[in-house]
Amino acid sequence: MKRLAVTLLAFISFPSIANANLDPKIAEMCMKASDFKGCVESMSGEGSNILSTNSKLDEAINDLNSNDPAGALTKVNLFLKENKESKEGYLLRALINEWDFANMNDALSDLNKAIEIDEKFAVAYALRGQHLYWELSNKPAAEKDFEKALKLSSENSLINYLYAEYLYDFASAQYEKENYFQAFTTGNEAKTYFEKVLANNNSNPDYLLRRIFPFGITYDTHAQLGDLNFDGYFVLKELKERKKAKDYLNAAIVSYSNSIQIAPPQEETDKVELDLDYDMWDLGELYLSRGNAYSWIDNTGRKACKDWKVSKSYGNKEARKNVREWKC
Repeated sequence: MKRLAVTLLAFISFPSIANANLDPKIAEMCMKASDFKGCVESMSGEGSNILSTNSKLDEAINDLNSNDPAGALTKVNLFLKENKESKEGYLLRALINEWDFANMNDALSDLNKAIEIDEKFAVAYALRGQHLYWELSNKPAAEKDFEKALKLSSENSLINYLYAEYLYDFASAQYEKENYFQAFTTGNEAKTYFEKVLANNNSNPDYLLRRIFPFGITYDTHAQLGDLNFDGYFVLKELKERKKAKDYLNAAIVSYSNSIQIAPPQEETDKVELDLDYDMWDLGELYLSRGNAYSWIDNTGRKACKDWKVSKSYGNKEARKNVREWKC
């Protein structure tokens, strides 16, 4: 509606320009200019090339959104041939190379290039930090990149999520080594960053969030917090903090419940897992996990059994085993 109003105003105020098949994008961009007609004439000449090259990047993003990564890669390659200094182009190609084709070396090269072009490109630092940690096991370099990303954009949902995920994994490693205090401290830090993601309005995700979180970053974050709180319960038991441990167990149940409330149908998550070769949270796993949490807080087993039966109906093998062993 807003764009239509701008276009109509352009046609009414400047009929000579309207008859020249004025591009609506040019009209909208020039509405803020003091000399509308001069702006239009300028943009319609040399500016039209800018619009056409940007549209190539938009087409690549549209292909990615339509689950056509090969088409997206072809278009972004064409775009970068004409726009060798586009940090957005290199970032998009890095995303496609890493998440769709597992071309890890190419992805890292593109992230390096994006940061070389713009040393304040926060999300590129975060994605490179994720790559360095998970693919190359380079924790010091990853930590440096994550800290840089957070310093540049402390409220960004993707940056906070990736850093929280990194901290959570490190906390889990400390638990395995029986460094319980360090595990709890780091896990609690991860929790604060996951909660920052939930504090944001994530209802209008960009192409990065749509690709990495097909069903929304909020859905994944609730599930991650469920696991993190559940793990925190066991860490606190080791630290003899039983009252606090119970609070974490209840928090885990709430987080799993929040994720269940907004979960997509099981068949949709199954399809995404097949199409993208992606390990997705699904209803079967969420009901299983909540049932497991209930089993530690409800001695009767009624709530746990109820969730396990639902999980079993989705084909979850562990839930089927739990139902049998608990004689639900």
